[in-house]
Amino acid sequence: MVARKLNETTNNENNQAVQECLQQINDGVNQITQSFKELQQIGKDGDENFMWHVSNVQTWVSAALTDATTCIDGMLGGGMGRREQAMIKARFLNVKQLASNSLAMFSRFTTRYRASRGIKNPRSVVM
Repeated sequence: MVARKLNETTNNENNQAVQECLQQINDGVNQITQSFKELQQIGKDGDENFMWHVSNVQTWVSAALTDATTCIDGMLGGGMGRREQAMIKARFLNVKQLASNSLAMFSRFTTRYRASRGIKNPRSVVM
């Protein structure tokens, strides 16, 4: 709904920035979806792949966080009304806070999971 309203209220000058931001929003949603799917795999294929799954989740959530930051930086440059800027900034600050909190909680989860499973030295992730 917010994205549709932004599309309706922006002028042609800002339309490109809005379109790019919408693409970043979609990318972020896909990245969060991927991280959720990866979370569901933790423990299903044994502890030897635990750190691989952890790394994937952290990467995708961090990428979504970066997309939100990039969107804010790209759209708030100029030409857009204060109302629209405030609306965008508020929404993306919320996304950034949620992503940041998610990473912190996930880090705590991984620490506890490793401790409960006796995983002392997790395998290094080799890409």
